[in-house]
Amino acid sequence: MGTLGRVLTIVVALVNLGDIVLHVAIDQAEPLRIAGNVVVIAAAVGMLVVAALRKPAVPIVAGSVSLVLNLVFIVTSGIGGLGAVLIALTTILLALLAGSLRR
Repeated sequence: MGTLGRVLTIVVALVNLGDIVLHVAIDQAEPLRIAGNVVVIAAAVGMLVVAALRKPAVPIVAGSVSLVLNLVFIVTSGIGGLGAVLIALTTILLALLAGSLRR
């Protein structure tokens, strides 16, 4: 994994960690959203630590699982602007990461 891949991996992990911390701090912890965050963080940490996980499929699968969990949450509970931005940002970062791993 090159420098861009490492930076994207760290940024996506920090965005998702920040999302968890924010929701817990304001007493609005949403289990489905947090589960999606944990999937993304676990994939990111795994990719940083285990060379065999540095494949485009890892961020694609993590992003897909996260999106499904977040979509279920949105359908059942709705979502605010910040939540939509964080979900979109995570999706974009994971897509960029997958693309960077194909090179």
